[in-house]
Amino acid sequence: MLKIYFYTLEIALFSTLVSVLVGMPMAYFTARRRFSGRRLLLSLSAVPLCVPPLIVALGYVSFWGMNGSVNRLLGTDFSFLYSSVGIVIAQGFYNVPMVIGIVSDAWERLPREQENAARLLGAGEARVLRTVTLRQLSGAIGAACIPVFLFCYFSFMIVLLFSPVGRSTLEVEIYHSVRTTLDIGAGAKLAILETVTAFAVTLVYSFFARKSQTTSSGVLYAPVQRKRIGGDSVVFIPLLFLIVIFLICPLGSVFVSGAGELGKLFKAASFWKAAANSLWCGIATGAACTLMGFAYSVMVKLCRRQNSVILQTLPILPMAISSVVISWCATLIFRQGTPALLVALQTALYWPIAYRQIQNGINRIDYETDAAARLLSRGWFDSVLRIYLPACRTVLISAFAYCFAVSLGDATMPLVLSIRNFDTLALYTYKLAGAYRFNQACACGGVVAALSMIVFGLGKK
Repeated sequence: MLKIYFYTLEIALFSTLVSVLVGMPMAYFTARRRFSGRRLLLSLSAVPLCVPPLIVALGYVSFWGMNGSVNRLLGTDFSFLYSSVGIVIAQGFYNVPMVIGIVSDAWERLPREQENAARLLGAGEARVLRTVTLRQLSGAIGAACIPVFLFCYFSFMIVLLFSPVGRSTLEVEIYHSVRTTLDIGAGAKLAILETVTAFAVTLVYSFFARKSQTTSSGVLYAPVQRKRIGGDSVVFIPLLFLIVIFLICPLGSVFVSGAGELGKLFKAASFWKAAANSLWCGIATGAACTLMGFAYSVMVKLCRRQNSVILQTLPILPMAISSVVISWCATLIFRQGTPALLVALQTALYWPIAYRQIQNGINRIDYETDAAARLLSRGWFDSVLRIYLPACRTVLISAFAYCFAVSLGDATMPLVLSIRNFDTLALYTYKLAGAYRFNQACACGGVVAALSMIVFGLGKK
């Protein structure tokens, strides 16, 4: 058990380290430098949210696998995928855009006074970066790194496909304990160990998230005067090359490999049945998450407890529970998985995504408007309908789109619940890959990724 536990921590830590080592310099370039493709690079921050890990795994197999594009081009049969290194690289580069997006936004909003004062006192650029800038960014860096660590810690599909023989992580081992070996006792011990550790990490994330909000609130900042790359291209070009070959090319190869199989895929009745299941399940999950997030945001606002540590920590707690653990616990209680149970479990895990966006919309309502609404409305419900709901209309749509996209790409919960005669598109993709119909799996995965990105993009717009 300890061997599995420490291996899980090792994989998660090294994956996070890869994300930080590549993401931090690119965050600097996107925040302080001008170059072609800057907006495109920033838009990749949506990838970890709207592209399922299963699709990333298929992309790596298609591009870096034994019969992948690289080996066909070079005429070799080498692949690093099915090893710990392959897991670290896939997970690390998959989360690089998240680090870039969060840290770049914070870097762009940093006040310049302390940096300029340090330069006037004779500090070099390296010392300014170390003693001033990185300290100001510590909250944003922590708020970016800890979700990446938790994603890698709970990683299931990538580890399930790429793990070397004899090595396993907590999430995969829990799945095998409850589905293959039927060792419920061992699965329970692993689940407790995994959840307690994730809970501790989540509390640390809560601290960094509050610190990031505190350092950025109430600060007036001047627009950034971005300089051209210039001599920094020595660092920028290699980093961009790594992102291209380890993120953009694998994702693109999913669409290329599956393009020829789309006709055959669309003729299959099972595909359309899975698509219908994914559609209504995503709509139900998105609506339920948005409703829960809005209700909780309104409650916090009406109680005037926006700065309450407890109320701000509660929505973060679902981050400490993995999809495998919550699905397994549900099967122990309800015996048989159902579509309604799937929606309920996805809502329980994903509603904080909706809450974080809706909270930002409600917090934009100024004190005077809120006070006038309380004074002139017939009651709190009337105030919610006339003020809060119209003010949050756009963020409600965005929150729904986020949760719909995440639900659409979830293959783990349907796999663990094992619902009879019920496939989603993500689970259908996994079954195609397991049946060695790889090109069809890429075609279905490309459909899932395209739908997720379209819905995500429309919601964000």
